[in-house]
Amino acid sequence: MYYSALIGKPTRHSVSHILYEQLMKAAKIEEPYKHLKIDVEPKDLAASLEAFKVLRFNGVSVTLPHKLAVMDYLDSIDDIARELGAVNTIKVSDRLRGYNTDWIGISRPIKLLVNAPELTTTTIFGTGGAARAAIYASKQLGSKTINVVYRDEANDPKLADLKNKEHEYGITLHPYAVVAELVNKSQLIINATSAGMIGNEPTPFDLEVLSQVELKNKIFFEVIFNPLETCLIKYFRERGAVAIDGLWMMIYQGIEALSIWIEQPIVILPAQLEIIHTILKQELMNV
Repeated sequence: MYYSALIGKPTRHSVSHILYEQLMKAAKIEEPYKHLKIDVEPKDLAASLEAFKVLRFNGVSVTLPHKLAVMDYLDSIDDIARELGAVNTIKVSDRLRGYNTDWIGISRPIKLLVNAPELTTTTIFGTGGAARAAIYASKQLGSKTINVVYRDEANDPKLADLKNKEHEYGITLHPYAVVAELVNKSQLIINATSAGMIGNEPTPFDLEVLSQVELKNKIFFEVIFNPLETCLIKYFRERGAVAIDGLWMMIYQGIEALSIWIEQPIVILPAQLEIIHTILKQELMNV
């Protein structure tokens, strides 16, 4: 029997339990499987991770707000996750090993779902864990210029850390005041903020500032999957951009996470992934 869990707060909006059930089925792995969604407060993070070890879970997915903080409680961290400074996947055994599969969830669907031109310039909204994955994914997709747009909030440790690593990461930080200029110059735009998620503000900035920007044939990637039709993805799609929704990120990072947990490669045909996407889309209506 395989066991895994999603930890964060909140987790109720997630359809990860359906995702992993469908991935196991599509991969023809017959071993029984159970995936739980567990709300964990920051103060309970260390104790929760120890409990997964005691209960012999195979793995843990990590979502907001724990992707950075969880690193303090792991026995080892994969080189890519350490470089990104964020963990979203944990292999549980006698020890806890952290990985980042979010960057795969961003780069792989862009490669496979879009007949992309040369992606030399990318603009990323946000400075948290998802933004770090987007930075790494952009590099793997060939971007030479990576602009990260930030909201200057006092005492924001995520932003302070990025400012310290701006040269190391090969990025340039910009305020939202120049977002229109940045989007205009970019082939790929990624929303890596929580804006648009249920209960959050709808957009990270006033979309009116993009009214004079030509968006046709640009690629817009949304990390939010609930709701599937965020204000941002709707805006870019209606103006001619190629838009990729957050379920594709969830699916592709999930394939990589599952292969880590059960210690075998997961191979699923594109047609089956389309079916899984449809199933998850329908399930979101019930969350």
